[in-house]
Amino acid sequence: MAEGKNCSVCKDLFINIGRFLDILEAARRSFASDWLTVEEIAAELKISKSVVYRLIRNGELEAVDLVDTNGKIARKGHYRITRSSLYQFLESKKVRPFPNQVTHPSRSRRLPRVKNHLGL
Repeated sequence: MAEGKNCSVCKDLFINIGRFLDILEAARRSFASDWLTVEEIAAELKISKSVVYRLIRNGELEAVDLVDTNGKIARKGHYRITRSSLYQFLESKKVRPFPNQVTHPSRSRRLPRVKNHLGL
């Protein structure tokens, strides 16, 4: 009787170890995909690739140039950007209200009342 119980415990243990290994593998894969291409960033932000290249050129978006281009702009597919660099860039672009400006609820633009001469 006790032997049968141990087998089910072992079976549960092996199942949980398998789940744990699956989680580790998923974490390893997500770390490997932490590097993004210009095309992936453009697709994710729904902007053109030329805008992403401009952000890299202007130093707004940190990127790694995989090919030595002697200081020139790299060709397609040579830049890689970490996801954390992308998040840092997006955080710096958050829209915040001006501190000195008091925000008032917008008033609706109402047209002046006019007398209805036609009886409508």
